[in-house]
Amino acid sequence: MDIDNSMLQWSQTVYGVAHSLHLANSIKLGNLTTLIESLSAAERWNQSDLGFTSSLPTKDFRDGSINLDGKDHGEVFGILSENIVKILFVNLAVLADECLNQLITEAGATPPNYLTSKVEWVKSKIDAKYEWAANGMLELCALRNAVVHNGGKINKSVVDILQKAGVGDAKLGHEVSLSFSDLFRYRRALRTVIGELQKLKKNS
Repeated sequence: MDIDNSMLQWSQTVYGVAHSLHLANSIKLGNLTTLIESLSAAERWNQSDLGFTSSLPTKDFRDGSINLDGKDHGEVFGILSENIVKILFVNLAVLADECLNQLITEAGATPPNYLTSKVEWVKSKIDAKYEWAANGMLELCALRNAVVHNGGKINKSVVDILQKAGVGDAKLGHEVSLSFSDLFRYRRALRTVIGELQKLKKNS
């Protein structure tokens, strides 16, 4: 895995998505009656090459079968942008897991199974002045768990992880809302952790 390239591709995707959302919002999402045309066009953007023959059949969209929920373009856009940020955030957590797994291995250690444990290992090894970045990664783990496993709400297991990051004011039952700004902040934490682990690799 080329870590630098993977981080770059994630960042480029975020930039492109943010720009596309901005353009879509500026024209009030365009003509929503052409939604099925847009989806049909999207199916042709990329070639499917799964490496095996899928058992799933291809099915065309039927007129009137798909709509975007919301009373107006503003509500639709709010739902879309919030869900897209969640998808990108979870993808950042997946990328973090892959990066840490590789770098911990390259540092001569056996990576723990779970991302939270990987981050705790990192926190125990890097310079104390970069503890903020490791704590940020623990926050990422907690938020990812809330989004993926608990409908976006903070539960006790999320609070437990946040406490390891020094967070003492997390509220049980709070529904998490993520922004593009959060994506950039947690990317910075991951980049910092990657840099510190690369130093460990050189010194091992």
